[in-house]
Amino acid sequence: MTAQSAYQLLFVRSGTTGEPVMPEDLLLRRIGSIVDRSAPVSRLLNTLVRETDAEQLAAAFMGELFNSLVSFGVLPQELAAENFSDDTVFLLENALTLHRFLHDLLSTVPPEEAALLLPSAGKLFDKFPDFNGDIRNFAAALSAADLFNGSRVFSWHRGRFFAVQPSSAKSVDKFFGYPGVQVALREQFTDFARGKTNLPLLINSLPGYGKTSMVISFALAVPGTVVILADPETLESSWQQLITLLGKRPDRRFVLFFDDIDPRNIDWYNFRTNVGGAFSPPENIMPVLTANYEFPPSILSRGRRISYPVFDEERCSEMIEDFLISFGMKKPPRNIVSLMGAEYTEEFGQKKFTELSPRTLMRHLAAYEHDPRKRKQIVELAGGGMITKPDAELFYEFNIELMRSLYGEEYIQRLLKERLRSL
Repeated sequence: MTAQSAYQLLFVRSGTTGEPVMPEDLLLRRIGSIVDRSAPVSRLLNTLVRETDAEQLAAAFMGELFNSLVSFGVLPQELAAENFSDDTVFLLENALTLHRFLHDLLSTVPPEEAALLLPSAGKLFDKFPDFNGDIRNFAAALSAADLFNGSRVFSWHRGRFFAVQPSSAKSVDKFFGYPGVQVALREQFTDFARGKTNLPLLINSLPGYGKTSMVISFALAVPGTVVILADPETLESSWQQLITLLGKRPDRRFVLFFDDIDPRNIDWYNFRTNVGGAFSPPENIMPVLTANYEFPPSILSRGRRISYPVFDEERCSEMIEDFLISFGMKKPPRNIVSLMGAEYTEEFGQKKFTELSPRTLMRHLAAYEHDPRKRKQIVELAGGGMITKPDAELFYEFNIELMRSLYGEEYIQRLLKERLRSL
């Protein structure tokens, strides 16, 4: 078994050396050049370390070896098995051959080329240990290189995954109000994690209702799920590529999250074809789409719809009540709830907030969360004689203007007619 045959098997036959678009792709191409000696070793090594440091380079190489084995169906549980199958042994031996080749090459660079190496290139050797033919230790090192071990949220860009830390994620007990939405999200993600469903979620509301934060937070509240943040273009272009890659990892459950899309401007052909049409996503993948606009009826029929009720004085009071319960009040007094809601609408009238929404209400409530004196003050005020309430008309006027700006005058007229009919 030669390094060249190992390279041909692992990276050429597995299809991982496609059109180079990222550093990892270029890494594979240059390793291939090193294997067939089509370019001076010193020049190739210098090029590699100019793009990344030695530790990142070694980690990327192990990660690509792991990905290559996954493309042949070798998953982490196979690498951790007490006994390897013959096929797994064969692939591991090829991967180890290629790894050993690089180790030996780095330790025996020809003298005439060693003088041409950059100092940082000389550090590569320490990052490519010799496993001395120990396939089991090598398999453990490959498993450790699994990208999905290091994070649970990734963005998908130009055919690659990048670990991210979403600032909007928080504990689910920090969400208040909208009980129907919370129940639906909790049920859907729990059932998905248990393998009961991967029906897409189609979520819509006006802006500022916390759709992004709730989806990520409720998805991560379920053990074992991984959230993939994909841009709207993926729905139209690289959908199949992404689904194929994630489908090769049945050991993981992926929430494929398309956030804040505009359903009016999406070409839905790929979605309709692959979700409830001629094909369906593998059971370990569940698409979730959020939007500030309604989804077309033909798309709503392909998934489960979650629509947030309009944020008005009742929803505002509901959120405040939940917030107070989180502080240990079993049954918050209506006086306190009303006063806090009125204070919030007054601050909006004073231009302290640009919108009436769950988002700005949470900013308002944060002052109570962090200031014990403010909590004490509102309790004292609630004991007074005159209790004000949130301004219902203010909510109505704001929501009408917001919907008019988003959906147009025709939508408002239709909404008003429906309201008159219900009277």
